[in-house]
Formats: sequence, structure tokens, C-alpha cells
Amino acid sequence: MIKISDYLRNIFTMITGAFVAQLILILGSLAITRIYKPEDLGLIALFLSLVNIVSVISTGQFEHSIILPKRNIDAYNLIFYTCFLVLVVCGFCFIMILPFTTEISNFLNQDNFDTWLYFLPIMVVLNAFFYVFRAWLIRKKNFNRITKGTVLKSVILNTIIITGGLYIANPIFFLIGNLVAQFSETLYLYIKIEKTKTDLSLLNAKVLFKEYKNFPTFLLPAELINTYTSQNPIILLNLFFGASTVGFFSLTQRVLGLPIKLISNTTREVFKQRATEEFNNHGNCRKSFGETFKLLFFVSLVPAIILYFLSPVLFSFFFGSDWVISGLYAKYLLIMFCFQFSVSPLSYVLFIRNKQKYDMYWQIGLLIFTTIGILVGVYFDSADISIIGYSITYAFMYLVYLKLIYDASK
Repeated sequence: MIKISDYLRNIFTMITGAFVAQLILILGSLAITRIYKPEDLGLIALFLSLVNIVSVISTGQFEHSIILPKRNIDAYNLIFYTCFLVLVVCGFCFIMILPFTTEISNFLNQDNFDTWLYFLPIMVVLNAFFYVFRAWLIRKKNFNRITKGTVLKSVILNTIIITGGLYIANPIFFLIGNLVAQFSETLYLYIKIEKTKTDLSLLNAKVLFKEYKNFPTFLLPAELINTYTSQNPIILLNLFFGASTVGFFSLTQRVLGLPIKLISNTTREVFKQRATEEFNNHGNCRKSFGETFKLLFFVSLVPAIILYFLSPVLFSFFFGSDWVISGLYAKYLLIMFCFQFSVSPLSYVLFIRNKQKYDMYWQIGLLIFTTIGILVGVYFDSADISIIGYSITYAFMYLVYLKLIYDASK
């Protein structure tokens, strides 16, 4: 059985890697905000939103099942079948996009978005394969490799965006940077996948997919809704308030939202393994739940208090006076970020208890309430009110989520 010190060490290993990667990202933003315009950041934010949404669909969420089988051979088969599913979905996606790139660009209120759409399926494949390979490394407790991959991606991404921007400030370097960086991280993780001979057959695939059918049945719609909910402000702000507002919002996400999400996600990967083992041994995972929640909650308090009073000043100082609006958005979103940081890593408890349908119901409620919060601002023609409404409704729903997860941990 894993000792508590080992568990906490694994968490800090993942958090350290996430912190280093995000520090590189933030330092890179100091240059990026002086090279590119808010509209450029809004463009890449919209593209990555579409990538994240399609990535969720492409895997059927079977990557979450890779950690569960008792036999490594079954987990290895799940890797192969899930990757094959990704290629099929992305091939279909390319066929669907190709004839309608101009119409999609016009609908998204973005000129010259055609080129970006051509690369959407490729980016989805790289993104989805990364999720699959990461799941195997989590199963093997190789958290150090995942951490190094995260840092590698951040270094490559910022190097390409900044270097290219110094030559010519064209947002196409955001696309090139993300493609090369994601390819490098995915390949880095793939190298550590243990190659083994295995019995691959349609019958075997049918048996495994049937055993883990709850993942596409309940988790897929839940994750799709969750992913769209996280991208919803970008899409709606782009439609109702324009690319500049999305650019300001995306910088806030880049500096605060992405680090919080990445640290939460990396913590969840360690928590998955520990909570699953504790539940298999004791029939509950209350101890892991309590330790992890307390750690995350108290870690989030001090930065949140400081940023509440200083975020507009800090954003203006580090990124230039043109970006002070991003600092205001950061202040509005703090309550949401705190709950997201503290609660979201614990959500795997619902999967351990086979309660994916409760997660799906909550995700539907989250989408409905946060959309209402955004549309209130649209009604008053105020992006500020939209973002405040989004933050408050998001935080309220996370309180509900915390209660669901706590009950499941018992």
C-alpha cells in the first residue's frame, strides 16, 4: 500500500512540474502581450476551444478506463482501441469541415480562419493521443515523465511564439507553436509506453468496450458538456463582444486559469491512483478525499487574497497598461478559480463509485447556470457583468459538486 508520504510526494512532483511550466508560460506572456494584439490571443483561444471540444468526443473518454483493469494487457489493449477510435473520429471531422470552412469562419465571426480549421483534426489527434499515453503513465505511477513532458511543451510553445513574433507579429505562429509543442509532448510520453505483443481482435475490443461502457455513456456527455462550459465564455464573448474582449479574457486564463486548471488536473491524476487503491482496500476513500481537499483549499487562499486587491495593478505592471482589463477580469473570476482548484481534482471519486450519471447531471446544471450568468451581461450589454455572472454561478455549482463527491467518498 502506498504510504501517505509517497502520495503527497507524487502530488508535489506533479504540482512542481505544472508550476514550472506555467512560470515559463507567464514569463513568455510578458513578451507575447507586447508583440501581439488582444485580437490575436482571442483567435488562438477560439481555436483551442474547438480543439478541446472535439478532443473530448474523439476518445469516447475511454482514456479514463486505462487505469482501472487489473491486467496490464487489458490496459494496453484499451490504449490501442482508443487511439484507433481517435483516428476514425478525426478523419470524419476533416471530411465534415473541408467543404464548409468559409461558412464556419463566418459563423464564428472570424475572417481568415479557414487555414486554422484545416489543422483542427491534426491538433485533435495530438491532443487525444496525449491523454491516452498520459493515462498509461499514471497507471505505471511514472509521474516524473508526465511532469517533464509538461515543461517541455511549455518551453517549445513559448519559444516558437515569441521567436516568430519578433520576426513578424502574425498569429499563425500561435498555431505553429501549439502544433509543434503538442507533438513534442505527446511523442515524449509515447516513448515510455511499454511495447508488448498482445491479442488484438474485434471480439476483445467488444468485451473491453462493453465492460467500460459507462465512460462513453455517461462520462462522454458529461465531459463534453464540461469542456464546452469551460469554453463557453470564449465562444459567447466572441459572438457578443468581439475578439478584443476574448483576448483580455484569454490572457487572464493564460496567467491564472490555465495554471490553476493544470495544477488541479495533475493533482487529480495522483489522486485517481491513490483513491482507487484506498477504495479497493477499504471500501471508501474518505482519507484521500480529506487530505487532498484540505491541501488544495489552503494552498489557494493566500494567492486569492493577494490577487483580489492587486490583480489590476499587477497585470498593468507586467503586461502593459493596455492589459489592465485582464487584471479586472482576474479579480472577477477569483471565487470561481478557488473552487475549481480545490474541488475539481476530487471528481474521480464519482467514477470509482460508478456514479458517472451524477457527474453528467451536474455538468448539465453547470452549463445551464453559467450560460445564464453570461447572458445576463449580454442583456445589459456589459462584458464585465457577463464574466461576474459566469464566476458566481460557477462557484455555486462547485459547492453542489463538493457535496456530491463527499457523499460518494463514504
